[in-house]
Amino acid sequence: MKRNIIFIFALLTIGGTAIAQQLPQFTSYQLNPFSYNPAFAGVDGTTQMNALIRNQWSGVNEAPETNVLNAYGLLHNDKMAIGGTAFKDAAGPDSRVGLSASYAYHLKLSEKMNLSLGLSLGLLQYRLDHTVIIPFDDGDPIFNSGILSSVVPTASFGAYLQAQDFYVSFAAPQLLTSSFKVTDDLDNDLLFGGLTNHFFLGGGYMKELNNDFDLEPSILLMYAQPAPISVNIMTKVTYKDYIWSAVSYRFGDALSLFVGYDINDQFYIAYGHDFVTSELSSATSGSNEFKLGFRFLKPE
Repeated sequence: MKRNIIFIFALLTIGGTAIAQQLPQFTSYQLNPFSYNPAFAGVDGTTQMNALIRNQWSGVNEAPETNVLNAYGLLHNDKMAIGGTAFKDAAGPDSRVGLSASYAYHLKLSEKMNLSLGLSLGLLQYRLDHTVIIPFDDGDPIFNSGILSSVVPTASFGAYLQAQDFYVSFAAPQLLTSSFKVTDDLDNDLLFGGLTNHFFLGGGYMKELNNDFDLEPSILLMYAQPAPISVNIMTKVTYKDYIWSAVSYRFGDALSLFVGYDINDQFYIAYGHDFVTSELSSATSGSNEFKLGFRFLKPE
């Protein structure tokens, strides 16, 4: 039964009537801004590489697993930055693999305000391995075909406005609503689908409480038609610039806790956990996320 549920989830994910966003989910998007907004490249003044491993819905068979590797940094001219991302997002028989390259241009609007505009281009592969699924109907033509796979182009646009004590972010991943279909030997359509436009709008406020503690509340709105708008609020507290903790809440989904530690000026590690608040809470103990990063240059 679980295998058939996962299969239905896979079809809804890659089909034209998707009910949820198609991008990988993270414990807190605010802690991974470059993952959805190419304009963030170089904004923090660092050149860095980050790795992320996420195991979603612990205890659920064939639940989503996500692996991400990205890197970005300023060019010799501080007005420009480049970056790249590779990820794999898998849930049972359904998997997505993506590669993209990003470019960002930084504009100085005033003495205390900067605007970054970013664009990324890449490829995304959908793959459905139905050989691991036990179908209800042995005569279903989808299960008589080979492993279903399709590669489509992707593009994303982003803008990031940063002032002395606040920031505003807008991103539109999957600008290209690329479509694909899989046919049988008689050219009958077996499966069709495509990419859905996504929109991210968020902002945050940075406040120095005293010589030891910094506070950063933020909010992020995420929309992918026809799903309802997802709202994520977060508060991050940093102690002496090397230990930090963040609490976030995705309405109707999960309460999350993240802790991080800067080992030195170059290395950092972090761990996050989702405490599921939806109906799935009876089937899972939550989701786990691990981050590891290396900074080649840390801002002054």
